[in-house]
Amino acid sequence: MGNSLFQRMEARDRMLGLISSRRSSLAGREREWRDSMKSFKDSCPYPPPAFFSHLSESPGLLSVQCWAVRYPEAIDCSWTTDRETETNPEQDLQASFIATYRLGMFAQGETHPCLQPSPEAHSCVIPNIQMFSMIPYIFNITVITQQGARSSLVPFIAEHIIKPDPPEAISVNPVPGKQLRVQWEPPHSWPFPKYFPLKYLIRYQRQGATRFRQVGPIEETSFILQGLRPRTQYQVQVAAGDFMDYGELSTWSTVMATTPGSK
Repeated sequence: MGNSLFQRMEARDRMLGLISSRRSSLAGREREWRDSMKSFKDSCPYPPPAFFSHLSESPGLLSVQCWAVRYPEAIDCSWTTDRETETNPEQDLQASFIATYRLGMFAQGETHPCLQPSPEAHSCVIPNIQMFSMIPYIFNITVITQQGARSSLVPFIAEHIIKPDPPEAISVNPVPGKQLRVQWEPPHSWPFPKYFPLKYLIRYQRQGATRFRQVGPIEETSFILQGLRPRTQYQVQVAAGDFMDYGELSTWSTVMATTPGSK
């Protein structure tokens, strides 16, 4: 039993070492990727208006977002229709969408369907993420209506769009010494927290204060807030981010409020 546990710990350490090494290599090649993107953009005579951002909000096209909420299992993309469609609900009901993706900026890459629940759905899933690659994904969403078809192209690197869901099962309890113990769990949507660990930030605010105080990053899933005012209510929230600082921080968790003891 002890040897088995030791072997699992060794395997985990090797995996984390490999992840760290590959991500360091990825970071070292980002400048080369940015230069190639700039060169491609400068040489392309008719670049799509939304091409160089993972968030497209170009007038007349679609507003598109892609986030790796479930890294490294999948990338979730969603979109909303433009202002013209928003003012004409009947047109929106008649719209259908074709969502595809490929690896690489140029058309030679093999195109794959982004998995939609139905042609009318406003979301899709890109499975089987290629990790630690500097070759960008190109997501293509086309809206088809009675008036014709329009498309948006969105490029991204998988690690650059990591954005976990907020931590879950937040609890805040008073402990002796005018302190609060904050505990939480990784979001259930984050599939492999042991091998792709998250780190956390806590923000808290006493009743009547105008600003939050913030602590972190924290690698564990609990923390004790110290030096608090007794018999004063505090609001506490937790956010999660990629351990290697890729992508963006999650939104803040639901507010939890409690009061430290007086001793």
